[in-house]
Amino acid sequence: MKKIVNIFVCFCCLALLANLPAVSCLYAQPRSDREINAIKIPKKDSTGRIVLPHKILPASVSTVKTPKDSLSITKRLISLTIKHLENGQSAQALYTIHEALSNCPKEEIRTKAIAIAYYAMLQIKTGCHTKSVNSLNTCDSLFRKLGDIYLLAFHYNNLGLFYQKFHSQEKADKYFLRALAFGRAIEDDSHITATALNNLAIGDGETKLKIGYLNEAIAINQKEGRKLSLAENYNNLAYQYIILGKYKIGHTYLDSALTIGMSLSAQEILFNNYDLRSIIYAREGDYRLAYEETKKRQQAQKVITDGQNISDIEEMISNRILSRKEYEINLQKKENDIKRLNLTLVILFSAFIITILVFLYIYFFISNRRRMQNLELKQASAERDVKYTQAELLNLATYINSRNDILCNIQESLSKAQKMDAKDVYPELRRINLYIRHLQTKNDDVESVMSRIGKINKDFIDRLTSAHPDLTKNDKNVALLLRAGLSTKQISTLMDCSPKSVNMARYRMRQHLNIDSDTNLTSYLKSF
Repeated sequence: MKKIVNIFVCFCCLALLANLPAVSCLYAQPRSDREINAIKIPKKDSTGRIVLPHKILPASVSTVKTPKDSLSITKRLISLTIKHLENGQSAQALYTIHEALSNCPKEEIRTKAIAIAYYAMLQIKTGCHTKSVNSLNTCDSLFRKLGDIYLLAFHYNNLGLFYQKFHSQEKADKYFLRALAFGRAIEDDSHITATALNNLAIGDGETKLKIGYLNEAIAINQKEGRKLSLAENYNNLAYQYIILGKYKIGHTYLDSALTIGMSLSAQEILFNNYDLRSIIYAREGDYRLAYEETKKRQQAQKVITDGQNISDIEEMISNRILSRKEYEINLQKKENDIKRLNLTLVILFSAFIITILVFLYIYFFISNRRRMQNLELKQASAERDVKYTQAELLNLATYINSRNDILCNIQESLSKAQKMDAKDVYPELRRINLYIRHLQTKNDDVESVMSRIGKINKDFIDRLTSAHPDLTKNDKNVALLLRAGLSTKQISTLMDCSPKSVNMARYRMRQHLNIDSDTNLTSYLKSF
């Protein structure tokens, strides 16, 4: 049994070692969704940075010291995307927004929706129709689920840009007008209104209405100090005056936009400005200046596209996605292998334990069965011995009881002999002598029977003596007769004494056995 217990302990240790869970480092501290998404933007942007109405404050890169908080990393990447968009770096913006989507926690629906919205904006800008549609559909579902008026206004602006890019200005204006309605309903964020007004003023048609939109947007951006947005408004307003043929006014707004664009190194503003200048100089007939502006536009375009290749970025992102999927598949495969190994160990360990339990059960079952059989055999043997003893003792008791009758007969014979003649006395005495000899023979038989009974019950006498070594020979004889179920009178007859002597013997036996008067003496003796 000791070896079995040692083997069992070893297998328990192996099972525990095999099933130790892999401990992963948690890089993000738990926080509520409300606390994470309660992000505000400053009322004024002194740097002229474009901050779209998603309520995310661009985070400084230096504030993120460790990559433990995935949500902070996501916000930082979204901020970098905004910065790249302001600088006209579409490829870098596409890369950073993809990284933001990869790092965004699944439970942060709002942050994920904002990242997808910027991804959709970039796909619209690069002219990818399919990805734009898929991203916008996802945004539509998420923004409606969140029910955030700021995000819905942002989403409608994106939808307007989509229809402006791939369909018509008429369809785009419907969404821009919705965004404008939301913007005017929001009192604490006029930038939504300014963005929608600027988008409504892009393109041809209803020039006076568009000029009115742009003047309202310029007033808002001047009040809020958004220089980059203001420069874009000036370029668009100049285009509307070019359409009206008011070239002098157009030059004025183009100069204002150029000044801001040069100060901020905003290449897209400069590119549009140079393009509009080439158009206005061409219409004025100054083709030399138009040519010079065209060259500047080409240089600005080169700066924008220098080092950028959207297709390479897309291919790199696809490769990263593929590598990540392969890594996840390999990781899942390893996890499955570990689970399969653990399951195998558990099955083997369980089978081993079950086998041990079965063997133990069989062992104890067989042992108990043998013990029960031995006890049954001993009990049957004891019962046979008791029955035999009872039968023998009852026969002896019957015989001893009959001795009184024999003695009475002898006494009567002697009485008769006293009355007989001398010649008849001798034969009578001879007959009486034969009776006495027969009685002596029977006494020898009694001693022989008692000796046999003692031998048959030797185990009982030994057990009784082992438990109570102070018992006398007379106590053992009385115990043997009591165990055989004889009464006090029968015992007195067999032992040729009075019943009172037997009772005294029983009393002395109780003292030797150290049992009280409430305990049944016969039952106690039968328990041995």
